[in-house]
Amino acid sequence: MLYFSCEMANAINIPKTHLIMGLSLPLAVLLGYFVAEPMELGSMAIVVFVLVVLSLPLLLKWYYPILVMTWNAAIFPVFFPGRAGLWAMMAFVGLVFAVLTRAVSANSRFVIEPSITKALAVLTGVVVVTGLATGGFGVQSLGSGRYGGKNYFYFLAAVAGYFVFTSRRIPRQRAGLYVGLFFLSGLTYGLVELAGRAGPRFAPLLLFLTPGGVSPEGTFDASQRFFPSMVRLEGLSLFGAAIYAYVLARFGLGGLLDLKRPWRLLALVLAVVAGMLSGFRTFMVLAGLTFAVMFYLEGLHRTRYVPALLGVALLGGALVLPQADKLPLVVQRSISFLPGKFNWVARESASTTVEWRVGMWRDVLPEVPKCLFRGKGWGIDAGEFQATQAMGAAASAADPLAGTILAGDFHNGPLSVLIPFGLYGTLAFVWFLVAGLRVLHRNWKFGDPALRNVNTLLLAAFAAHVVLFVCVFGALQVDMAIFAGLLGLSVALNGAEPEPAPAEQPAAGVEYNTEYIKA
Repeated sequence: MLYFSCEMANAINIPKTHLIMGLSLPLAVLLGYFVAEPMELGSMAIVVFVLVVLSLPLLLKWYYPILVMTWNAAIFPVFFPGRAGLWAMMAFVGLVFAVLTRAVSANSRFVIEPSITKALAVLTGVVVVTGLATGGFGVQSLGSGRYGGKNYFYFLAAVAGYFVFTSRRIPRQRAGLYVGLFFLSGLTYGLVELAGRAGPRFAPLLLFLTPGGVSPEGTFDASQRFFPSMVRLEGLSLFGAAIYAYVLARFGLGGLLDLKRPWRLLALVLAVVAGMLSGFRTFMVLAGLTFAVMFYLEGLHRTRYVPALLGVALLGGALVLPQADKLPLVVQRSISFLPGKFNWVARESASTTVEWRVGMWRDVLPEVPKCLFRGKGWGIDAGEFQATQAMGAAASAADPLAGTILAGDFHNGPLSVLIPFGLYGTLAFVWFLVAGLRVLHRNWKFGDPALRNVNTLLLAAFAAHVVLFVCVFGALQVDMAIFAGLLGLSVALNGAEPEPAPAEQPAAGVEYNTEYIKA
């Protein structure tokens, strides 16, 4: 009887096409039924669940390149809870898949950097313990009675993303591809600006591309109420930064200054122009710092480029700055920290923002001693926040900084760590930055020569962001993804302990020029 049953089972041969159709048609009918009531929370949950289940095979195979590609992208789908970023969702999903892959395969080993791993573990522990001690991680968009849970979500996503990056080595022959995916995904911020201004034909893009913090109508600064014509375009600053970082990683600074290939320098100039059109001075500061660090690391300060660049800068300043008031207002605002003749609106808009920030820091500094040993965390009671909003214009006139301070948006890197997480969180974060700089410096000095340009850019960009975070502008919940992404990419490209290697042919998409290498 058993033999007969086995023979009957073997005789049943269902074509693969019929099997797929038999499973897909009932599933399509079920989805169609729930989509008929798209606004119902239960229907949306079931649809998302089914789509996730169907995409699991693809995610298992492609989660790593998808994470790299979305890390700097402006993809914030409207159907995600709280409109979370796709990069953050992929960080958590990718970490689960990376751990499962490691559990079933002895060859799938994480690239472990002990100094960074320990610092991240301590910093994450401080953040989690502080969150639990100050009311938990409630997300108001999910029905919680507290605000601030999104900050914890993005911080933990950045930490998870670092470990996904380091869950495997990026093959040398694919280094150029992954570097391009990582940096050029920032071009999607240009689509945000396009969709917001090109009419209803591009409006559907905003269902997927509008990120929290970048408005398609432009970013309004603290002086907006006094200067309504001053609309900043944050998307253009990130668009320009994507091109700027990629061409530096691709060709190196020495390669960009090679006049035999002028299109490279033209790409750099176009990136800077796009950033200037954003109206953000931080773009100019960050780009200048990155340029200066790379200039030093590549040894160009000992070459003929120094007098040539100084001459170009002096000549350009002499021609442009005395007539700067003829430039667009946003461009004037971007370079208003330089001496020159600027429109009153651009100069006052910039100075008003500075005064607003200095005033906020002056009000917040007395709170620092109270938070040294027990931080406030990122959580905010929803009732308190709504009461502050309900006080309306009268309260804003009496204390215009109250709402911003309550939300923990200090526009200052050190304060964004000290007040929420106290002295312990600050020490852990400093440990993380120092460990990151040491690893990036080691990879730059001893890494594969074919990756020299990439490693130089990663070290320069990380160092420039540290200076910007400490001295100019920063927020831990936002900048943590920048630091973790740069470190994760570097470790994945170079491995845990790169040794000095002989010069070889460069990886695909990455150029190497020994003329500018100064060990």
